[in-house]
Amino acid sequence: MPPTLSSLFDPGALAIVVAGTVLATVARTGWRDFGEALRSAGGLLRRGFSSEANRKALAQAVSAIQRDGPRRADPMLPPDRALGLMLETYLRHGALEPLASIRRAERALDEARRVNAAQVFGWAGELAPVFGLIGTLYGFTQLTPHPDAAATTTIMAAISTAVLTSLYGALIAHLVCYPVASAIERRGNDDEREREALADWFVAQIERNPAQGPRPHLRGVA
Repeated sequence: MPPTLSSLFDPGALAIVVAGTVLATVARTGWRDFGEALRSAGGLLRRGFSSEANRKALAQAVSAIQRDGPRRADPMLPPDRALGLMLETYLRHGALEPLASIRRAERALDEARRVNAAQVFGWAGELAPVFGLIGTLYGFTQLTPHPDAAATTTIMAAISTAVLTSLYGALIAHLVCYPVASAIERRGNDDEREREALADWFVAQIERNPAQGPRPHLRGVA
């Protein structure tokens, strides 16, 4: 590591900011919400809503329904939970009316999870600079020279810790917490738009060619 970069790395200062931010965020949100936020952040590393797989599953379901009727068709459910629940509800009731309430409930649930996860990282972004300042104050407390160390060395180390904790707090807030919060919101909104487009397409296809039949064997929602 080049000297200019190694001088910017202080494990102790970083630990103060990270540990303080995590503990303060957990104290504000609780472990459950904090864990959900971490899972949402981890989901950003995976592929989001799969339009292709869900479109294919819904198209096959529409074909089966149009061929056998909703009470005889037994199609595979889409991988997306909300779309799978919508399809299962239609197969159970053989009518489109219950789908509106199902879709509203699933939208509200997804939005609540998304907003909550983004809020957790937003709070972490607010708290990180605070603990950067706390680390700065801690660094100033180390200005008293140690008997076995040179005064200049002790003072420079304390000032370095004080400065770096403030730097780490700002960087964690603006390069990690706030960007992750925004990314969760964007991913959730994009997924919801694609999900709604497929749900509208499914309803339009069923309205064109409604059919009736006996009750199907139902599969569980993934």
